[in-house]
Amino acid sequence: MAAEAVGMVQVLGYPAALAVADTLVKAAQVTLVSCEGIGAGYWTVVIRGEVAAVNAAVRAARSLSGQAVISHQVIARPDGNLEQVLPIGVPHLPPEDFLL
Repeated sequence: MAAEAVGMVQVLGYPAALAVADTLVKAAQVTLVSCEGIGAGYWTVVIRGEVAAVNAAVRAARSLSGQAVISHQVIARPDGNLEQVLPIGVPHLPPEDFLL
């Protein structure tokens, strides 16, 4: 994962978080890592992907109308230690036969 970027967008309100998450994954080929409430109505949406794709997705989210986006950040090629400390790793899906 070290060659991938991490993109984070902070918004106010759950509906805004859903709209931003939808915009992020539709704007570029990125993976939605988390959509987490951080208190007082603020939500952080985290994505992973190639640097150019993450930049494009975050740029698209910033262009949403209204004041939904409070803050944003893109970290190109984050250090591997960040994944051990912060919830930025791509979630692993169970195998397809998990429920069989």
